[in-house]
Amino acid sequence: MQKMERLRKGEKGSEGPAPHKPVLLLAVIDLIRQGQIRENKIFPSPDLAEMFMKYWLKVAIDRTPNFAMPFFHLKGEKFWHLHPNIGKEGILKNVRRVRKVSDLLEIVNYARLDDELFVLLTSPQDREAICRTLVNKHFPNSTHAIENLIAEEQQIGNYRQLLIQEVTERPFIYEEQAAQMEAEKPTRSAAFRREIMRTYKYTCAVCRLRVVTMEGESLTQAAHIIPFSVAQNDDVRNGISLCRSHHWAFDIGLISLNKTYKVIVSEQMSEEGPTGQMLRELNKKPILLPEHKLLYPAQEALAWHRKKVLRK
Repeated sequence: MQKMERLRKGEKGSEGPAPHKPVLLLAVIDLIRQGQIRENKIFPSPDLAEMFMKYWLKVAIDRTPNFAMPFFHLKGEKFWHLHPNIGKEGILKNVRRVRKVSDLLEIVNYARLDDELFVLLTSPQDREAICRTLVNKHFPNSTHAIENLIAEEQQIGNYRQLLIQEVTERPFIYEEQAAQMEAEKPTRSAAFRREIMRTYKYTCAVCRLRVVTMEGESLTQAAHIIPFSVAQNDDVRNGISLCRSHHWAFDIGLISLNKTYKVIVSEQMSEEGPTGQMLRELNKKPILLPEHKLLYPAQEALAWHRKKVLRK
């Protein structure tokens, strides 16, 4: 607990000591709580960066968030150990400051906590005690906001686990709903988006575009194959990661997917110019598929999309 209380928080300005380190630790704790970090390897990932930003916004201070700085400089606390990328051992040993995310990703592969600390963080009771220490010591004026965020993230994490459990325990099923539809809840929507982004590694399945900021923002989106408004189905197999352009084309039926997961371009696609040409060139192109076959887009969902959405 004393290690959490005595964090060196960097330069002091008119806003007070920089809170980057405790914010990052709260984000790490949350991913452990949700089961997203299962072993003592903490990667500078979009998931962690997104969680860092969510906590940062709750702290609500007038400072610029920087994910790279605490990830690198926590090594000064002695319980946070950086492991370099292959060939970057000498750079990591000699570099004294990292401010850019690109520099961090070039040098650092992952961080590791002291084994004893990691064991404590995997124990619910010890983990929550450490979390309370961080919040009470470093963010006493934001306690309520942070507690609300923790509860919200717990709901999202629980629903993500249900989505994965659904894939492993039952075949894909859907049923078109009547006119009285249930609105998609924010926690369910967030869980579905995160699981699809993670499954496809923040990459468009159609064009392989991958652009991710270290705030967790991406050019790709989690698209429902059968819209939620039709089937109210957040099954991961009813989702696919698409960039904004191909999400739009998929939703209006300019493209679809066949039984072998290759792109179908609608015969009614008549747009000329570069955009039209790029869409036509996708025809019969295989998509990027998840690593695990259980997570492939459901054939039933694709058949529905070809029948009900694809323009013929």
